[in-house]
Amino acid sequence: MHSMAGKVVMVTGAASGIGRATMNAVHEAGGTVAAADRAAITDLHPGDSAHILDVSDAGATDAAVADVIARHGRIDGLVTCAGLAIEGAVTQFDLAQWERALAVNLTGTMLSCRSVLPHMQAAGKGAIVTIASIYGMTGSPGNTPYNVTKGAILQLTRSIAADYAGYGVRVNAVSPGYIETPMTGMLEHAGPVRDAFIRMHLMNRPGQPSEVARVIRFLLSDDASFVTGANIPVDGGFSAAQVIRV
Repeated sequence: MHSMAGKVVMVTGAASGIGRATMNAVHEAGGTVAAADRAAITDLHPGDSAHILDVSDAGATDAAVADVIARHGRIDGLVTCAGLAIEGAVTQFDLAQWERALAVNLTGTMLSCRSVLPHMQAAGKGAIVTIASIYGMTGSPGNTPYNVTKGAILQLTRSIAADYAGYGVRVNAVSPGYIETPMTGMLEHAGPVRDAFIRMHLMNRPGQPSEVARVIRFLLSDDASFVTGANIPVDGGFSAAQVIRV
């Protein structure tokens, strides 16, 4: 297990799914978590803290980070799990939906990074892990807002990595495939679609949030000390090959 002893990690979108699993993974490795979400988080591990946060609100994000520093004295890591899925081709969603996807998925990721970076710069070290998607790496029909924002997160990740490596800050992305979370729960009611999506993964099964969280934990840890600007697909082989199952 990659040690997180003595590290304080802020996790956005920590109430459920990959965010929740990341919180547990960090705690299991001896770290402390500042859990941020729009929903209240009450069942914290000892020493952790909870912060109500809409990541699309710049002032609220700065205030939440300041609160983390006040409570814990430091931020060693950030994981930007907060996000939402908005579907549709460009003629099928309205402008408000597009702007909401940009605000939460892309701007929210940028604001979270921007708020923690001065503290990491001052410390001369830090690790940020952003959450992209297989559909930030390739196209998907009827999914434009999500695809575009997740693709932009990958470029944002590379850009921040380039700008802050000299300060000792590492920035990487993970791109999950089909992971069983509340966000993908809608596929449970679309059996043929869900089954076809699963078959596109070489391992022929959906992933679990804990499997993504363990990769995130590695990227946060000192074991990934020479890894920055990378995108790690956690997708059961989805991005490696297109499979025709007969």
